[in-house]
Amino acid sequence: MKVQLNIFPFIGALAALVITILIGNGTAQEHVHFADPLNEMATAFMAIMLAVGCLICSFEKLKK
Repeated sequence: MKVQLNIFPFIGALAALVITILIGNGTAQEHVHFADPLNEMATAFMAIMLAVGCLICSFEKLKK
């Protein structure tokens, strides 16, 4: 079984993971001022879901 890596969804997954890490560290607070900690948690959750979705879409099984 051969697997092909699609580069654009993989780059999107890496970008979403970086955003999630920046939110988790609190570095994103310097650029984006969240009104409530719940908004910050929801944004981090949506970014991690986007990263997982893009990571799943970036791998494709090739047919023989």
